[in-house]
Amino acid sequence: MTAELTVDEIRASLRDWFAHTPGIAEVRANRDRADGDASHPGFDRATWQRLAEQLGVTGLGAPEAWGGLACDTESLAGVVEECAASLYPGPVRASVLLAAALGGLVPPENASSQMRSGVEAFLGGTAIAGVPGVPGDSPAFADGRVTGRFDAVTHGGSADLLLGEVATELGPAVALVLLSDATTVSRTPRRTVDLATPLADVAVIGAPAAVLVGPADSAGLDAHRRLETILVAAEQVGGAEGALAGMVAYAGVREQFGKLIGTYQAIAHRCADTAVDIAAARALVTAAAAAHDGGDGGAALQLALLARAESADAFTAATDSYIQVSGGIGFTWEHDAHLFFRRARATAAIGGTPAQHRDRAVEAGCLDLLVGAP
Repeated sequence: MTAELTVDEIRASLRDWFAHTPGIAEVRANRDRADGDASHPGFDRATWQRLAEQLGVTGLGAPEAWGGLACDTESLAGVVEECAASLYPGPVRASVLLAAALGGLVPPENASSQMRSGVEAFLGGTAIAGVPGVPGDSPAFADGRVTGRFDAVTHGGSADLLLGEVATELGPAVALVLLSDATTVSRTPRRTVDLATPLADVAVIGAPAAVLVGPADSAGLDAHRRLETILVAAEQVGGAEGALAGMVAYAGVREQFGKLIGTYQAIAHRCADTAVDIAAARALVTAAAAAHDGGDGGAALQLALLARAESADAFTAATDSYIQVSGGIGFTWEHDAHLFFRRARATAAIGGTPAQHRDRAVEAGCLDLLVGAP
C-alpha cells in the first residue's frame, strides 16, 4: 500500500468514526421497519456518502489512475472488519471489492462516458455497489451488454452498479454492470434473517458492462475469488469483535448477588474464549492477505478458505455467547444481540459451510502449511 497511510491509521480513523456514528443504530432502524418499507436501501445514504468522501472507503483500494490509493489487501480487510465491528449496514464489502477490481478497467480517459460517470459516482459515494451472494447461472455478456439474473445481490434493491461473474463466448469473466443504464432491470427482494444487509435477485436486459477480469486470465479470476473470500472472512471477524465488545461492556456493569457478573469465572471464560477465537481468525485473514499480495496463489487460497471457516465459527460462537452473557434481556427483540446473531448466521452460509471450506482447503493442500511442502 502507499507509504503515507498504514493499516493501523485506517483502522483508527474508522474506529473513531463509528464511536461517534455507530453503524448499529442504522440496523436498529432496519429492525423497526422490518415489516414496513421494503424499498428502503437499508442504510443512510448521506452517512455512506460522508464515509466515501471523508474517509475514502470507496477509494482506498482503487487504482491511482482512478484517484484511489491502491491499498494492499490487509488494509482493505481492515476496512471491512472495522465497519463490521459496528455492524454498519452500508455496502462496504461490495465497494471495497469493486474498488480493487477497477485495476482491470481502462483509465478514465479511455473509458466510455457512461462507464466513467458510473465509476466516478461510485467513488464519490452517490452510486451504490452490490455483489451476488449465491452462485448461479452467470448472465450472458456480449457486445458490451449483459442479460440475465444475478442472485442474492447485496443491497440489490437499490444498487446502481454490480460486480459479478458473467458468461462470455470464451468462458467466465468478471464484469462491472451499470444497472441504472440497463434497458430493463427487475429486482426481487429476498426475505432473510439478516437485518444488516438486504438482498435481492437482480435480472437485467441489455445492461452496459465492462469486463474487468477476462476469461483468458485464469490467475486473475482466481485472485478475484480469493479476495472476495478474504473480505467475507474479515467481515465475520469484525462482527465477532463487535459481539465481544457488547458482551464485555454488559459484563462490566451488570451485577448479580452484589458482584459484577464479569468477575464470575463462567462469564470471564466465555469472554476470554471468544477473544482467543477472534485472534485466531484474524491471524488467518492477515496471513491470507499477505499471501494474496505476495503472489502465492496456492497458499493464499488455502489460507483464505481456512480463514473463512475459522471466522464463521468465531462469529457464530461469539453471538451465542453474547446472548448468553446478556441473560434474559439478550433474547429480546429490542436488544442488539440478535442483530449480531442474525448477521453471523447469514454470512456463515455464503459460499458454503465452514466444514465445506475446510474440506476445500484440504483439497487445495493446506496440510502442507503444517508439515511443510515436500
